[in-house]
Amino acid sequence: MTSTQPRPPVSAVRLSLADGRVVTVRELLPGDADALVAALEAADPVDLRRRFMGGPPPVSMLVERLEQADGVHNLGLGAFAGDGSLVGVAQFDRVGDEPTAEIAVEVQTGWQNQGLGTALLARLADVAVDRGIHHFSATFLAENLPLRRLLKDVGPLVTTTFEGGEGHIDLDLDGVPHQPNGTR
Repeated sequence: MTSTQPRPPVSAVRLSLADGRVVTVRELLPGDADALVAALEAADPVDLRRRFMGGPPPVSMLVERLEQADGVHNLGLGAFAGDGSLVGVAQFDRVGDEPTAEIAVEVQTGWQNQGLGTALLARLADVAVDRGIHHFSATFLAENLPLRRLLKDVGPLVTTTFEGGEGHIDLDLDGVPHQPNGTR
């Protein structure tokens, strides 16, 4: 997809979490750069280390990636609280039109363990399948138990390997059931 083609639409979805809070999950767009920066500044350093397998890249690089996302080869979904703050992100990146995309997810500490990460990845899976993606892959710190549990909650794992302190997972999206609210 080139930048002259229109972005495929991603409809916003309102989700109620286990604790009763409500978020709106929608595609992250260049206009969300300030919300992304604020979320990074508020993030727990341990969570960021797990997410980026070390220190996070410069914020300017993350904002640039947000601005370059085309909605087909790379796409981010954000979970926004009622006050407009970004409290969770799930994204995929793929090379060309390959049927596999690398994923990443981050949920603010105070929003974890409420089903938000699972809901974000399920919604991302739904959008990805519409774009011809059939597998999600993830590389992560082997010690990242919350992510390992989260991926198992989303769908059937094809492979799980660990080597040199890193884990690798392949998730089969064709085996993830579709939900009535537009998520798998």
